[in-house]
Amino acid sequence: MTLRLMVRHFGRVESADISLNNLVVFVGNNNSGKTLVMQLIYGIRKELCDFLIPISRVKKSDLNGQFLIRCDEEWFKEVESRVNEYLAENKLRIIEDIFGIPISIDEIKVALDGMESTYFVSSISECRNRGMGEQEKEINIDTRQYECGENIRSFENKLVGYGDMDDAVKAALQIIWGIILSENNSSNSEQLFLPASRSGLQLMYKHYFAGGTEGNMVMPIKDFLRFLQLYSENGQLGESRRALLEFGEEYLLQGKVFQKGDETFYIDNHGGKAVSLHIASSMIHELTPFVKALNATKRIDWLYCDEVENSLHPLMQGEMARWLIRMVNTGMHVIVSSHSDTMASRLNNLFMLTWLNRRKAGYQMLSELGLKAADLLHPNMKADVYEFRNEGRGTTVVEKLEFISHPLMGYDFQLFGDNLDKLYNEAEKITR
Repeated sequence: MTLRLMVRHFGRVESADISLNNLVVFVGNNNSGKTLVMQLIYGIRKELCDFLIPISRVKKSDLNGQFLIRCDEEWFKEVESRVNEYLAENKLRIIEDIFGIPISIDEIKVALDGMESTYFVSSISECRNRGMGEQEKEINIDTRQYECGENIRSFENKLVGYGDMDDAVKAALQIIWGIILSENNSSNSEQLFLPASRSGLQLMYKHYFAGGTEGNMVMPIKDFLRFLQLYSENGQLGESRRALLEFGEEYLLQGKVFQKGDETFYIDNHGGKAVSLHIASSMIHELTPFVKALNATKRIDWLYCDEVENSLHPLMQGEMARWLIRMVNTGMHVIVSSHSDTMASRLNNLFMLTWLNRRKAGYQMLSELGLKAADLLHPNMKADVYEFRNEGRGTTVVEKLEFISHPLMGYDFQLFGDNLDKLYNEAEKITR
């Protein structure tokens, strides 16, 4: 199941229909609305985390003292309808909450794709624990997600101190909604927006909250500043996050970033002296938020990055593309924007290799290119690319690019292609 966000006449964007798959890439001109749409996605997901899910149309049964609920297509349709009613009634307030100012918008809608082949089953069982000399009610909620009849994921939750069984059912439904919204247990899944101005914000975030004023910033950036303020390293990282950090340290940072008190330091792989972040290179500044997102005590499963290639040499952009795909393969959702033809081309090459590899035709090519299977999207991971094009009358068209497999060329980035053609023709005239 995939959540889709649709907007119509939002600022300069005429319309957009964005599937929130595992990896989403925005490319386009400056001032075309990429950041605006990315921040909207962030804000809408945050808004919907606390949406109260309807309890009707849920199938219930009691099996040998174990209470079961089943959520399938009928329930999904009701949820989709209720969410869209809520968005329609509150769109102006939501926009102002996200951006701090009114921005024109005709419509915000969501859709749940894949509902016809998906269903959830939650079993709710009650037990009693003796704690601090008193009996406490505790419920166990075991939730399983099925696709085409196959159990693909399971989640376990414990709740203490609840009312009656209706309250337990409501709690189970909120867990299912969290899984739909985040593809994870919502209590363990957070999102983080990395703005294009992340270098300067890292240096100034301590002053931002001084005096109790928060200034005039959009919600995703305020949340980024709070993340920096409250950041602490996770001393017990799982294997997958540890592997991601090691890749970034070896191929991009060529060293390590670490926290000491409320100061961030960098030390290179050659055993040099650790230096404070404020005198490190611009590349280290740009990469440090990625490190903190990966090893924070607050687990980040949705990562948004505006202008992902900032301060990266073209060769490093290629390594960043590999890092992004490795993040996705560990279960993170990644949404990025880029102005770089190098970044877009490297991602496109990895997408084409993924297509070949899924047809058992690309193994030898990987070794020839110095790549590994981890650099390709896993079979259950999906990527989408959207191009933002200025129409010349103050509006933007957002187009989902199609992957071209015959002949194999991946995504046709018209914007970058036109620019390269222009540069080639210019050089030809100069040297003629």
